[in-house]
Amino acid sequence: MSQQPYNRLFDQFLSIVADRPEDVALHFPDRTIAFGELEWMVRRCASWLVEKAQLNAGKAAKKRIVLQLPKAPLTYALWLTCLRQGATYTFIDPKSPPSRTDAIVNRLRPALVIADQPCRNPFGEAVQVGALDAVDALDAPSSETPPIAFVADGEPAYVMFTSGSTGEPKGAVIPVCGVANLMQWAQHEVMPLARSATADNGPIRVSNVNPLHFDNSVFDLFCGLLGGNTLVPVETVNNANPVHWIGVLARGRAELIFGVPTLFQTFAKIQMLNPQRFPSVRLFMFGGEGFPVESLKKFHSTFLGKAKLLNVYGPTETSCICSSKEIDEEALARPGILFPSIGRMHTTFQYAILDENGKPVPCGEVGELWIGGENVGLGYFANPELSERAFRQSPFHEDYRDIWYKAGDLVSEDEDGFLWFSGRADNQVKLRGYRIELEEIDACVERLANVDRANTVMIKRGADDILAMAYMAPAPLSEDELIEHCRATVPHYMVPSHFHHMDELPKNANGKVDRKAVRQLLTQQVNG
Repeated sequence: MSQQPYNRLFDQFLSIVADRPEDVALHFPDRTIAFGELEWMVRRCASWLVEKAQLNAGKAAKKRIVLQLPKAPLTYALWLTCLRQGATYTFIDPKSPPSRTDAIVNRLRPALVIADQPCRNPFGEAVQVGALDAVDALDAPSSETPPIAFVADGEPAYVMFTSGSTGEPKGAVIPVCGVANLMQWAQHEVMPLARSATADNGPIRVSNVNPLHFDNSVFDLFCGLLGGNTLVPVETVNNANPVHWIGVLARGRAELIFGVPTLFQTFAKIQMLNPQRFPSVRLFMFGGEGFPVESLKKFHSTFLGKAKLLNVYGPTETSCICSSKEIDEEALARPGILFPSIGRMHTTFQYAILDENGKPVPCGEVGELWIGGENVGLGYFANPELSERAFRQSPFHEDYRDIWYKAGDLVSEDEDGFLWFSGRADNQVKLRGYRIELEEIDACVERLANVDRANTVMIKRGADDILAMAYMAPAPLSEDELIEHCRATVPHYMVPSHFHHMDELPKNANGKVDRKAVRQLLTQQVNG
């Protein structure tokens, strides 16, 4: 009997199917899908995908597949099929402006684009699918199932696109081994927190409230579903009602909910962040942005004795999560803090906190975080210049190739090894968990014929963070025109809420636009 090819991620799925085919893999509001049924769907999708993307088992360059789909049974089956056949997948926001989608497709040069809307692909096939609840949405899938592909640990598993400072999104390439290490950490460190003291080691009901094109969903897919747990998908892209999300999570009896702090703050604002609304939850996990400590104290006290809270941190470029800290009274007791510690770095990572000269800073002092280890990504797709700036040789030796990620995050480390986030070394911000390069918004508006320069900042409007822009032009433009242009170019979360016309933007001593001065000006203007 021939041995099955090595494919670490898909092998994990097959082992679950072999052991527990009747266990629920996906719990949608209107139906459930068992692991055995999901594996059948994947086999039916495999021949179709191989044909459409012209995949083969030879040594040709690894093919890329774009999935621009909402959360539906077929979406998850196609994702697993990409793993099965060794194709590198990329999720794109179904609501992404066409120009941004085109920018990603042009960068990736995919063999296949699959969407639930009209789509185009100058580099291969483009398929619009209809009914996403069944494999019948695919045209005439073959009954012959192709063999499972060999996938080495160092090969790319996926490309995740985030905002880019050059005016277009950048795609972080993440290897199989990085995802596998994330899964091992979750199995040993996270899932036990979501089980009761009397529970066995059976599946946990894990939320998938994070959008599939968003970094946090990597945990949902690989540590949730591929970890042998039941995934509870919540469609947020096509349904923006948080009350609906809570209902889906409650009916799905979610036991672990992972989201950005803004999600839980939204639940709190509508007075629904309480054990009555989340009776099954044993672990709330959050990351992607800082959680204001005063709000976190209320969250913690509300669920004390009923659910645990876990703060996680990790750039997209390091396979989603690289440090964590369970929130307890001690974690919230440090005086003068705005946000809790991001925890200790996980043991599969190397790290350093360096000053501007590349030298380690003393304990307690702030420096830039560098991250090493096999969880570090392979660079930015088809972007060698940007890759060279961010993915660097180890700061400690030049004896052999040892690539670290220069995170751009400013942190300090206390005497107990806990890391504390202090800000950014560049113009990247986090808004509702999304990483935003402010220069991308600047470039978007500067494409307008009458705009000479633009400068975007994140400011406070009351208790909320918003994006605001100052722009230089011969005459003011209507705010509707500016908003319409931004909506057609960048995602909704990158559209500024406030615009201010100026004859001249403030400059620093070097003659560059002074973003700090712009921030002070717009903060004063917005808040009176």
